[in-house]
Amino acid sequence: MESARVQVVEDEGIIAMSLTRKLQKLGYIVTAAVPSSEEAVKRAEADRPDVILMDIAIQGAMDGIDTAAEITKRFDIPIIFMTAYADESLLERAKITEPYGYIVKPSTDKEIHIMIKMALYRHKMDEYRKSAQYKETLLREIHHRVKNNFQIITSLLSLQAENITDRNMLNVFIDSYNRIKAMASIHTKLYQSADLSALDFDEYIRELCTELIDSYELSPVKPTLRLQMNTRTVTIDIAIPCGLIINEIVSNSMKYAFTGRPDGEIFIGFNKDEDDNYVMIVGDNGTGIPSDFDLTKSRSLGMRLVDDLATKKLKGSIDIDTAAGTVYKIAFKKSKPENLSEKNG
Repeated sequence: MESARVQVVEDEGIIAMSLTRKLQKLGYIVTAAVPSSEEAVKRAEADRPDVILMDIAIQGAMDGIDTAAEITKRFDIPIIFMTAYADESLLERAKITEPYGYIVKPSTDKEIHIMIKMALYRHKMDEYRKSAQYKETLLREIHHRVKNNFQIITSLLSLQAENITDRNMLNVFIDSYNRIKAMASIHTKLYQSADLSALDFDEYIRELCTELIDSYELSPVKPTLRLQMNTRTVTIDIAIPCGLIINEIVSNSMKYAFTGRPDGEIFIGFNKDEDDNYVMIVGDNGTGIPSDFDLTKSRSLGMRLVDDLATKKLKGSIDIDTAAGTVYKIAFKKSKPENLSEKNG
């Protein structure tokens, strides 16, 4: 950056003049050459240079280190220290201000030029890392890596399942496969999304349930899928537990609800009530479960997972209606969900 604007803070007049000429010869614009801490802060505020060359020993109420700390705090201008001393305690103190480099006097034109170029580049990268663009790029890459890791796990489960002849064990692998795939699909959707803070829940649930239904290829019934959603987008903290709940309930419907029946229906609703709470309905019109079924006492891993996700992760309530098939109603507040990485209880 040949046209960078440089402020010099040096209380030795001859050295300041010589340094100014060197910088101008290198193509830099010297905004000011000042001898004291007070003038350094004042000119930094007025001129906002791209970089400051700061002698550690200067005039004024503060030395160069304290002056640099003040300027960095107020104006975020990269600072390069200049010093003729190799005192370790001084350098250790200078590190606290996180300078962008050191120049040991006397120095050559090349050394000054290289140090300024490096400081300007590092500051530019620091600014980029603070930007929303960088954070979004990083988050997108995280979702991409998580998605790939999930795909590796599901591929391993799928390969292992090919060697299993025991039907019960095979069902365990299939259930595990579907649970992992439910979470992987969320990261895939977020990676593809224009807005990483919100997931198109309607599209995600439609694809999840369609794939689940198709995965039970030996089932004699292909139930109709009916969705009713007035809330289209949700955050990942809501999407993951809700997706897993839907995965478990729909899987149960495919296994047990339509035995001996020619057809059936699976329905899912995701809406908000008058108190702005989320209400999720997941059910079927199949044969139903016993009216005295207690979810909290179930020996099924899937049903225990549903109860845990609804009451602990989402901090909500769950009700089961068995009047016409089996219908689960989960209600929770938007502000309550915990991060899934947190431990239970």
